[in-house]
Amino acid sequence: MQLNTLLSHVGYVRIRGSARTEVTGITCDSREVKPGDLFVCIPGCHRDGHEFAGEALDRGAAALVMEEGNRAAVRMEKTWKDGTLVLTASSRRAFSPLAAAFYGYPLRSMVSVAVTGTKGKTTTAYMLREILEKAGHKTGLIGTNGAFVGERRLELSHTTPEAHELQRVLREMKDSGCTHVVMEVSSQGIKMERVGGLRFTCGVFTNLSPDHIGPGEHESFEDYLYQKSRLFQSCETGFFNRDDPWAGEVTARAACPLVSFGRDRGDYRAEDMALYKGDHLLGCGYRLTGKARGEIFLPLPGEYNVKNSLAAIAVSHSLGVPVETAAAALREVRVPGRMEVAAGDRRLWVIVDYAHNEDSMENLLKTLKAYEPRRLLCVFGCGGNRSRLRRYGMGRAAGKWADLSILTSDNSRYEPLSAIIEDIEEGFRETDGEYVIIPDRREAIAYAVRHGKLGDIIAVVGKGHEEYQETEGRRIRFSDREEVERAIKTYR
Repeated sequence: MQLNTLLSHVGYVRIRGSARTEVTGITCDSREVKPGDLFVCIPGCHRDGHEFAGEALDRGAAALVMEEGNRAAVRMEKTWKDGTLVLTASSRRAFSPLAAAFYGYPLRSMVSVAVTGTKGKTTTAYMLREILEKAGHKTGLIGTNGAFVGERRLELSHTTPEAHELQRVLREMKDSGCTHVVMEVSSQGIKMERVGGLRFTCGVFTNLSPDHIGPGEHESFEDYLYQKSRLFQSCETGFFNRDDPWAGEVTARAACPLVSFGRDRGDYRAEDMALYKGDHLLGCGYRLTGKARGEIFLPLPGEYNVKNSLAAIAVSHSLGVPVETAAAALREVRVPGRMEVAAGDRRLWVIVDYAHNEDSMENLLKTLKAYEPRRLLCVFGCGGNRSRLRRYGMGRAAGKWADLSILTSDNSRYEPLSAIIEDIEEGFRETDGEYVIIPDRREAIAYAVRHGKLGDIIAVVGKGHEEYQETEGRRIRFSDREEVERAIKTYR
């Protein structure tokens, strides 16, 4: 493919060299460069891709995209006389359109749903995929748990992957026969222009609460909110949670028609919600009213899963899927690591969940308390090299709602585990909550299962679907679900 074909829909300042240069691949990671690739130099949070332009050329890059005025770009323009150099005002903004063009704009020929929000993205996306598949549409899924093309799972670098990785996956989905795609769109994915220039059939906003604020993420809550709101400027129809206190702010800049959902208000509503507690299951049901009517049952606990299901129903209904089909799909939905019943009977239930901040921890524990367990036990830690406020908050929430907490490791990364646990303890000191400290996560899970009594609910929190623990730059194989199952076999 010639470079000028890729540049036809991209704003650039000038080209030095031949616009007819043949390009056989595209990337922003110099380690991935193969002979003939276009290398796009993107400034990052920790390193600037311009620094690796020389490495990309050594690996055989056919052309470079750099930002005008960048020191490395000025130096490259002076010294690299034989190659093709494209200078842009923002290489990050140029990258997504370049990648989309290289892979033939796959999203344009699929029905697409983008889901954003602090919580509920993964669950809502899974629900939507289940409904669309039940309706006979082959549907791809992109998000925190990876990308799914049929039964095949692909690892992803981020919840919303970099533009070239995203477009490659979308192309693969299209070529495999997918007519629909559902994807989680994170605020970072929007801010970093990974979905820049894309237009979605439907955009969904689940909720908003302070998170991802700090170095390398968002400088303020205002920026976090603004990035979420940008989704409604790039979709044909927007769907939003009317119950969320920030809904008005998020929808204020919308450039599309809006559809709402909520417990008691909105175009799609849930009435007469009831909890269900049975063998190997904590669930809930409700009566759907508003623009569609029906009886809905979820094998997932909690009001926030009711709202996630309302979002999925609202979107699928607008796409022509009957409520009966959606209800049948939702009765079977399972989301790895999201309020997942890893083991349970009428004597003891063990839940695995990804909650990793104060708000999600509090919602999780309040939801489980509503099922009236004899005791609620909570096993959790916090990630290293992340906001310390998150640790205080999770400790505070656990101390307030759990009857006993077991503080343990999570992904400590490059931080001492003892310092992380001390921060969690600070949050506990604001409550009367009881806790014990068991640094080894395997032992902590085993302790909770071993000491669980008839009627207890145990929540193993923080890692959810993850199958590793990260310490000192090493990832060690670890699955909360597998450890729960091992402990149940050993001690129950």
